[in-house]
Amino acid sequence: MGKGSNPKRSADSQINHNNMVRYIANDLVSKGYGVLADHINWPKGSPGKINGYIPDLTVTNTDSFIIFEIETCSTYSDDHTREQLTAFDKKGGTYIIIPSACSMGNINYDPVEEVKQNLKNWGLFSVRVGTCDPFTGKINYNV
Repeated sequence: MGKGSNPKRSADSQINHNNMVRYIANDLVSKGYGVLADHINWPKGSPGKINGYIPDLTVTNTDSFIIFEIETCSTYSDDHTREQLTAFDKKGGTYIIIPSACSMGNINYDPVEEVKQNLKNWGLFSVRVGTCDPFTGKINYNV
């Protein structure tokens, strides 16, 4: 586990989180971006603190700096996530990446609309939402 771990995540949830970090890091490197990634022993290293918090990924190219915060079904609406996104949004372009599907009991649901509503409620109008399937690695950066 990296320095920025959320204590509310179960061991299985942390594995899903780390899988999503890895999938996104590899995808962005394949597109030519420079990537720093927390949690996964990334060869280029982990991001430093931004306004007191360590993001899951920072991504750069010649004209952009983007912060990615990866959340699981159990953490996308908690106070820690709100605090992180608020801190990161002050620095630059920020994404929250969530699983493409969550489940409660035996019911599966799409968390995107809830996350978008959370961002509005938190006053974070420029944070973008994306999804990543923690099992297949399918990524959608703009949902």
